[in-house]
Order: sequence, then structure tokens, then C-alpha cells
Amino acid sequence: MTKKTRRTAGKARQASGISSYVIPIVVGVVMVALVIGAIVLNEQRSSGAAAVQPEDISVPVVTVEPQPTTAIPYPDVPRITLKETQSLLEKGQALLVDVRGSEAYDQEHAAGAILFTEADIATRLNELPRDKQLILYCT
Repeated sequence: MTKKTRRTAGKARQASGISSYVIPIVVGVVMVALVIGAIVLNEQRSSGAAAVQPEDISVPVVTVEPQPTTAIPYPDVPRITLKETQSLLEKGQALLVDVRGSEAYDQEHAAGAILFTEADIATRLNELPRDKQLILYCT
């Protein structure tokens, strides 16, 4: 093709208006999709399809035991698992004792736990029950 033929072919494409049809076609396709979506949504609502409620979704509860990453402080102090703790608490055989400090306790603590700091030991020792296992936690 010569330069002159290329120029006339380009002018012929412009004159045919091919590019002027692209925008209306795209807009038409989008409009059809919106109408179909509205129809489907309306049919779902009118058919009485119930929406999924949070209580309909069952999520397995997984309890993960913490894994020590450093040497355990006070290795001679007996340890108890979360599962054992829960079992003893449910049976009323144990008492949770938070030994962290009043600021940490006030911010957040385990349900049913009492605050008993190191400074309280001398003055409040007689408050601790003798018939229950004491489970102390500090983290």
C-alpha cells in the first residue's frame, strides 16, 4: 500500500463511524446486566429466601495451648492446662487468682478471677479458701 492508499483507508474507517458505536454498545451491555441483576434480586426477595443469619453459621472453636519459646520461669511450680482449669472451675473446685497488679486487673481479667497481688499476701492470706485449688495466673 502506498501512503495515499493508507490515508484514504483510514478516512474511510473514520467515515464509517466504527468507533462511535463502541460507547453505546458498552453502555447497553451494562444496562442489560443491571436490569438482570435487579430482576434476580427481586425474585429472591419475593420467593421468601431467608437471608443467612450469624447464628446459622457454625464456627468451630479452637483453643490453642501457648507454646513456650523461652525457658519456663520457676520450673518447679506445677502447671495446669486451660482444659483442666475449665473443668475444675465448672465443678467449683478451683479459684482463679490474678497476681499481675491492679492496673492490669482493672483493664482486663479472667471471668471470676480475684485480684491478689504480691503486696497483698501478708495481709489477705486468710481470705483465700482452703477447700479449693488455687490457680494463679500472671499473663
